Amino acid sequence: MKLFRVAGVMVSGLLPFVVLAAGVFSDVSDKYPFKGEIESLVRAGVVHGNPDGKFYPDRNVNRAEFLKMLYLASGKAPKAIYGGCFPDIERGSWYELFVCDAAAKENRFVQGYPDGSFRPSAPVTRTEALKMLFTVLGIHAPDITTEDREIIKFVDISVAAWYSKYISAAFLSGVLPIAGHDGARFYPDRELSRGEAAAYIWNGLRALDKQRAQAAEKSSSADTKSADTDLYRVKEVKFPFTDADQFQSKRPTSYIFMISGKTVAWAHVAITGTSASQVTCRLYLLDAQGFSSEYYLGYQQGSECSIRAALRPGKYQLQVQPTVADTAFSVETKVDTGDENDGFVEAVPVAYDSARSGVLEPNDLYDWYSFTVDKERTATVELSSTSSVECIVYTPDSVDQFGFTGPQCNVSYDYVPPEDGAPYVIGIGRRGDPSQRITYTVKWR
Repeated sequence: MKLFRVAGVMVSGLLPFVVLAAGVFSDVSDKYPFKGEIESLVRAGVVHGNPDGKFYPDRNVNRAEFLKMLYLASGKAPKAIYGGCFPDIERGSWYELFVCDAAAKENRFVQGYPDGSFRPSAPVTRTEALKMLFTVLGIHAPDITTEDREIIKFVDISVAAWYSKYISAAFLSGVLPIAGHDGARFYPDRELSRGEAAAYIWNGLRALDKQRAQAAEKSSSADTKSADTDLYRVKEVKFPFTDADQFQSKRPTSYIFMISGKTVAWAHVAITGTSASQVTCRLYLLDAQGFSSEYYLGYQQGSECSIRAALRPGKYQLQVQPTVADTAFSVETKVDTGDENDGFVEAVPVAYDSARSGVLEPNDLYDWYSFTVDKERTATVELSSTSSVECIVYTPDSVDQFGFTGPQCNVSYDYVPPEDGAPYVIGIGRRGDPSQRITYTVKWR
């Protein structure tokens, strides 16, 4: 029996339907039409509830949330494609990697609106969700035929519309109908609820399993490997390392390496070609699911990008990407010395309602702080500085960022205690002149 991976969980054959008599969520009753789908996807780590123990099945799902659900369901780990995929994608946000990877030319799972935006916080519509479902999961959606037109009997659907092929394919593959989607009208622009999203994804995974089984019957060679190695160059190296290469188009290049003990690592990337390309760099700690919540943004200055980070033992990925195609570049890494405040592992604890003052000395790129949430509370990470700085609040892996906006500095947020007691982490980074001395004060209250 063929096995495939769903959100890190090995599943055999058609996906098992996990239904618990007691119910996982207090607001999802035994009579709720999508109870089984919700609870099965919860077990697979695809969907999550709210910290208050509820699921809110009738609440809308936004475009970024639904896209992340599909990536988790498919087992895809987004490549670190970043830097201006859409003007309204927040740098360093929880959804940035998913949106930018989905929009990459090699994938084209999603496209923006005519004004160039993606609108990640906008509720996803039924037809938008169907297109995302088919493209991200890789379910075949053939062009609509004359015979298929008979399937679409909704009075508010035109067979000439862009989404008609996805509605047709949804009925042919068994993704549809679901409760509420089988009347005289389809309501293509109606916003998708969380419960409906679970049903879409669950049925989509079943359709994908059936498609794979049929393909395997036709040919033993139907199992094809991804062309990611061609689209995203990945090099396994031993740290420290140096490299000189040329980007393939604007595609990123990744370096995978192991760190055996706590190490302050320095990485410097530079464009060496004649083009006026800029370059970005990021460093990720990898886990079994792909990227973890522990990552480092590079300090970017035109054609150069640098990272200094104190790393814990583990597997890491350094991702570099240009803004101009086919330009030459170099990478240099080394074991460095720091100021004992250069990464997650060296984050200085900040007590509730207590301020910490710090200094970014010349060429010191980032400082790190942490705080522990022992109970649910509405609080603000306050940062004041003598100069413009970058500030990111990282949530622990065990905290589900329910909703669209994650915690931000100088913005009130409802913090919840992580299941594993892990701390939240604050990264404070410089902008502008690297020789400038910057003083700041950070407080959590």
